[in-house]
Amino acid sequence: AVFQLEQGGMKRFMKDLKPDCLEDIIAGVALYRPGPMAYIPTYIENKLNPSKVKYDTPLLEHILKVTYGVIIYQEQVMQIFQDLAGFSLGQADLVRRAMGKKNKAELMAQKEKFISGNLDQGGNIEGAVSRGVPKEVAEKVFGDMESFASYAFNKAHATCYAVLAYRTAYLKRFYPKEFMAAILNNRIEKIEEVTKYIIYLKEKNIPVLQPDVNKSKTYFSVQGDAVRFGLSALKGVGVGATEKIIDERNERGEFKNFPDFVFRCAPLLNKRMLEGLISAGAFDCFGVHRSQLLAVYESVLDRANKINKQKSSLQIFGDIIEEDVTDISYPNIPELETNDKLAREKAVLGVYVSGHPFEGYMHAFRDCSFSCQKMQNYEEDEEGRRTYPELTDGAPVTMGGIIGTYKRIMTRSGSAMAFISVEDLYGSIECVAFPNVYERIKQVVSSDKIVYLTGKMQLDSEKAPVIILDTMKEYDGGAMPAGGGAAAAARPAKPVEHALWLNASALSDEEFDDFIALFSHYSEGSTTVKIKRGGGLYKMKGINDCRGLREELYLYLGENDIVMV
Repeated sequence: AVFQLEQGGMKRFMKDLKPDCLEDIIAGVALYRPGPMAYIPTYIENKLNPSKVKYDTPLLEHILKVTYGVIIYQEQVMQIFQDLAGFSLGQADLVRRAMGKKNKAELMAQKEKFISGNLDQGGNIEGAVSRGVPKEVAEKVFGDMESFASYAFNKAHATCYAVLAYRTAYLKRFYPKEFMAAILNNRIEKIEEVTKYIIYLKEKNIPVLQPDVNKSKTYFSVQGDAVRFGLSALKGVGVGATEKIIDERNERGEFKNFPDFVFRCAPLLNKRMLEGLISAGAFDCFGVHRSQLLAVYESVLDRANKINKQKSSLQIFGDIIEEDVTDISYPNIPELETNDKLAREKAVLGVYVSGHPFEGYMHAFRDCSFSCQKMQNYEEDEEGRRTYPELTDGAPVTMGGIIGTYKRIMTRSGSAMAFISVEDLYGSIECVAFPNVYERIKQVVSSDKIVYLTGKMQLDSEKAPVIILDTMKEYDGGAMPAGGGAAAAARPAKPVEHALWLNASALSDEEFDDFIALFSHYSEGSTTVKIKRGGGLYKMKGINDCRGLREELYLYLGENDIVMV
């Protein structure tokens, strides 16, 4: 959550750079993009070893000293044109624009002016040679600018980014609870982000407290050494209702018990909202089991609404007195089973707070090669495409987790396949079971079941990682199979080369033409596709065997017509 610096690659860059001034952060923001990244090693080496900084001409030193001899900013390009060759500020900016647009004709016209000037043509540019720069040096400097200018970043823009980066880093370092509470409130509509930061808080031993009708504010807040959920973070509980509940608490004091809350806030409540507050643990402070509250909340709310309605119509009966309001008998029933309790909690909060159903099983899967923690370290380019340094496309993976949601669909051939969400302590990942695999594992696929799975990692820069399943079995409490565990994870995984055999003999000529055309959309991968049709064999290389391709294949072919070897 440190602005501009939170991705894995940028973290490594900052650790290698060891920034000790704002200028380093400004340069880091400008350099960490496609193109300028090539200059990062030089920048780091020159910063850490100032003796290695070299200038093609002394005239460059005052311009490039702040960036250790490396051209980084658009403003530097413009200043070089001004100071070395005598361009005006406006003329220098025109050249910068031409460079950015890779306008070769315009650049070549400016190159001669930069080197030799245009005084003999009635212009006002002296040229670098006239100012004492050797011609070959002037040509080299121009070439350096030409190659970099299309990537050069505006320093004013990078400086704004760097100031925000420094401020967020400062707040995170010295006010971690307050900072993370603010981040959570900023991401409150994005449950995946909320999950990530709550896990981070727990890793840093900062307690995350469940909602509490007597303690929570509208949004996430800091209470002592902990961060507490705000009431508006619950699904189905709006900000408006939350603020009125808090106003009631502030004006008339904390709620004494569950019925006191219901009777005082009845006009703001509905049964769904009240059930959500119970499931989230917002009434745990009253010392009553959630199971008991779930058994009586509807009748309590009905009674409160009835009394409020009678009061509003001035039909107050003698048997309706304040003492009776809190006189509720709870059924003598045990608390919810842990998994049921946590499942309800997650349904309204989006995350497990008071515990995690997988927590007690982590030890059994510690040798697995994959956990969702590896998905939290990603790098993102300017267009939002993500890469995951810790993951390798096509690599075999093993994982333990708990099944969340799943979706079963039918292919055109009538075979069933499924998309299964598997979750561990760090998040969730979608697992794809194609028909041949789903047929073998369908008895295992059930929500809240602890499973061990094997498969192949599939990466797509525009989508979240998925696992293409090979096997999935319910965890029986025994030891997990050896192989693919910690030792395998330590070895660098190599992309796996696949051959996909397809039998398209049953397709008509028109269908076959459409079938072949679909592969043009999946042309960036490592899979070889071999298609049998009649007596012929069609072969294509470099196909991306991904979920999208498989879905389209099953529109044309049956399960037995698709074989991976």
